[in-house]
Amino acid sequence: MSTNPVFPRGVRPFAVQPSAAWDRWARHGFAPLDVVVEVVLGSGQLMRLAGPGRCSWLAGHGRWIPMGSGAVESVTGRAVRAGETVRPRVLLVLRDNPQYVVTELAWASDTALDEVLGWLGWPVAREAAGLVSVRERLQARSNDYWLLEAAMAALELPEAGRDLPVLPGISVVVSARGAQSVLAGTVGSVVEAAERLPGRTPWECVVVDDLSEAPLRLPAGLPPQVRLVRAAERVYRGGARNLGQELSSHPVTVFIDDDLQMAPNYLLQHAVRHLLWPNLITVSGREEYLEPAAATPQRLPYGKQVPGDVGQFRDFGTEGRVDPREAYELVGRGDIVASRPLAEVGFPPDYVAYGPEDGTFAAKALSLGAFVVPVAETGLFRRGYRRTGNLVAQDAARTAAFVANLELQERHFDAPADGGWAVTR
Repeated sequence: MSTNPVFPRGVRPFAVQPSAAWDRWARHGFAPLDVVVEVVLGSGQLMRLAGPGRCSWLAGHGRWIPMGSGAVESVTGRAVRAGETVRPRVLLVLRDNPQYVVTELAWASDTALDEVLGWLGWPVAREAAGLVSVRERLQARSNDYWLLEAAMAALELPEAGRDLPVLPGISVVVSARGAQSVLAGTVGSVVEAAERLPGRTPWECVVVDDLSEAPLRLPAGLPPQVRLVRAAERVYRGGARNLGQELSSHPVTVFIDDDLQMAPNYLLQHAVRHLLWPNLITVSGREEYLEPAAATPQRLPYGKQVPGDVGQFRDFGTEGRVDPREAYELVGRGDIVASRPLAEVGFPPDYVAYGPEDGTFAAKALSLGAFVVPVAETGLFRRGYRRTGNLVAQDAARTAAFVANLELQERHFDAPADGGWAVTR
């Protein structure tokens, strides 16, 4: 992520003093933060708006009155349809306490209200209430996460993250099957990354054995935060992740495949972003392949700092066409870090064998107002190994299942965005 945010046309940044913002934040124990946009509607209503699924606020009777997403859509929908413009002010506030402003981030002169809502993840459309499917929602919004960039720059994060006394609790879910040869390295990298977190940060690691033919075993000597559970039946990758999420408890969840190893700074770099934005997916920006017998380097992975082009993330959806391949390109590397409300949405339950569960999950999250953000400062090592069993038969079956899953994915894209997953098989 850039330390120099790219502001939209017409938006002017405030001159922020990071030390002053940091001191104001420290007075409240480094509580989680949120970015809101303050606007005055033509009706005279003063609002501090947050994204979908988060609490927005209406000024009234000397206090801030919380508003759910439905109320925000009702109030702003009329103003959007009337073509109202506002003079927005972007603020970094304590999460769930909008009266306490840590710092001002930016402001703009007359700006269309629907554009302002788009900054926060609302669909930019004149008739947003009519957008019901995942695909329709995606086609009506972008993934330009400049507000998060501005918040991080204002506090000089993530560089200063090491000085925080605590970060949001982190749950790591490892979905595994037939992975005994690499499991020690995967779990060991989680433990090492957890040791780099601020000392009082709670964490846990749940390894889900997806009914391996030979039950998996954890190596000896691991801390008590690491535990292994075995599924009662085959649930495949998405189901294993859902089971791990059900058994975890922290506000941020890392979903990681069994053949991946974290860079030592992985958890720190991801967690600081979730401290500033409550409806977020982060993915790693570096990946390096390791031979099965090679030692894990004590450094960052080589390779591109951001997969593809950062524009691939920021411009997602702006062309008015979103297909499954575009969603997969954002997250198709085997790790996804999600805030708890998104993690609890879960992965599609009806994919069997190898499926596009990551891209489908990301599409659903985006349709609910989330942003998918690459983290260039950390990454993963992928450990090559051969799974047990008849590889020829396994690959043929996986290929057939993948083709069937692609058809299911199209149905998920056309299913309602709100609510849980519709089982389409």
